[in-house]
Amino acid sequence: MSFLLKCAVSCATLAALPAPAADDAGLLAALVNGYRAAPTACQGRTPAPVPPLAPTPALSQVELRPYSILLAALGEQGYEAEVADAIQVSGPTDARAAFEALQEKHCSIMLSTQYAAIGTSRHGNAWTVVLAQPTPNPQLTLPPWPDAGQQILAATNALRAQPQDCGGVRLGPAPPLVWSDRLAEAALHHSEDMAERRYFSHTGKNGSLPGDRAHDAGYSWHRIGENISLGQVSAEDAVAGWLSSPGHCANLMNPGFTEMGAAYAIRGGRRPAAYWTQDLGTR
Repeated sequence: MSFLLKCAVSCATLAALPAPAADDAGLLAALVNGYRAAPTACQGRTPAPVPPLAPTPALSQVELRPYSILLAALGEQGYEAEVADAIQVSGPTDARAAFEALQEKHCSIMLSTQYAAIGTSRHGNAWTVVLAQPTPNPQLTLPPWPDAGQQILAATNALRAQPQDCGGVRLGPAPPLVWSDRLAEAALHHSEDMAERRYFSHTGKNGSLPGDRAHDAGYSWHRIGENISLGQVSAEDAVAGWLSSPGHCANLMNPGFTEMGAAYAIRGGRRPAAYWTQDLGTR
């Protein structure tokens, strides 16, 4: 997702400002966290305290220009954000005055629980607060792929136990699937190939299709199907994504499938991402 920069004043005033004053900017971050710990009234209500935000240098160093896309600007600093926001004010001569001006108009953003990190900067009398939630790193959060595959099996069977709406088509319950090591091998091979070669398709770079890969893994199939996804940070999220897609949902709920295997592989580099494959079949 991309979020356009929110400004309390005209973004055009940022083009030719003096160098930042780091100490005052750091005080502004402390004031924001103090407000989160003991919030006063915000938009007619008295909110509950919320956790502090972690000061993050990359958020303080981002350069925001007219019509900046904030997530892209953060990416240039090496910070991959799932969601981010920026609030600004121009005119105050000290951190407390800047905080009070920002609080008046942007208290709900300051108190939002969707953010975990903060960065603040000052250029002359222009003050910026950037709040962000980092994108989870699948290398740190995912279990080994066999465990994730079993989680996909459990989530799929939980769905198959109940009727599901697949793009406006009501599909009834289906018998539970059983795990297939050979389908899991096919799924792992395809996930690894997509991650290594950085593509996303049911057709492999060598022209292989799901049935070909299942056959190569030693699975003699009568019926075969495949779901793939990119970027989810848990097995449950991957299955939820397939459920929301009519074609993938139909695969999940197809009573003609009796077995499945699933795996993920992670694309390395600056922006790691998980490639998920679920192969479903009947011998």
